Amino acid sequence: MIKIAIPSKENSIDNHFGHCEYLTIVELNEQLEIIRVSPKATDKSCGCKSNLAEELASEGVQLLLAGGIGQGAINKLKSQHIEVIPGFQGTIEEVIAKWKAKDFPADLSICTEHQSCSH
Repeated sequence: MIKIAIPSKENSIDNHFGHCEYLTIVELNEQLEIIRVSPKATDKSCGCKSNLAEELASEGVQLLLAGGIGQGAINKLKSQHIEVIPGFQGTIEEVIAKWKAKDFPADLSICTEHQSCSH
């Protein structure tokens, strides 16, 4: 089984991880079929300054599919052994389908708004 977190807004990926309305947690079985989709509340604070990475890791999340995300948040997630792939767009279903098909963007540009985040 794999657990994927997706920063979300109105059943679509939110382009800014650190200020998303909520996270969608998608659980897939070994055949990569969706077995559970559930929302996870966030406090909409900067992703690199919150304890969200630790919370996700404790819940078994192994992968975060993001729209936009800053390097500080990426570093924090990676320190919790959560792989991060930025650059996705679309609905939650479209994002999962693109990931499963290995059809994600080659442009892995990172949000630089929070360059002062150093953890």
